[in-house]
Amino acid sequence: MLCGIDWAEDHHDGALVGADGGLVAKRRIGDSTTGFAELTTMLADAGDNADDPIPVAIATPRGLLVSALRQTGRRV
Repeated sequence: MLCGIDWAEDHHDGALVGADGGLVAKRRIGDSTTGFAELTTMLADAGDNADDPIPVAIATPRGLLVSALRQTGRRV
């Protein structure tokens, strides 16, 4: 499982893709704490956990979302 995030200034589009390349889930989130909570809920619903976090690919190396994702211990 992999999460890809298309970063934008005021929102982000996230998608979860399974090992077979199929779409598992997708969601548009705001650039806010609420948006981050929605993203982590989507990840948890797909089986994300502290022992086996789902890696995240994102279109930028900076910003609050990137920092928050790194704080979860996952590969970003």
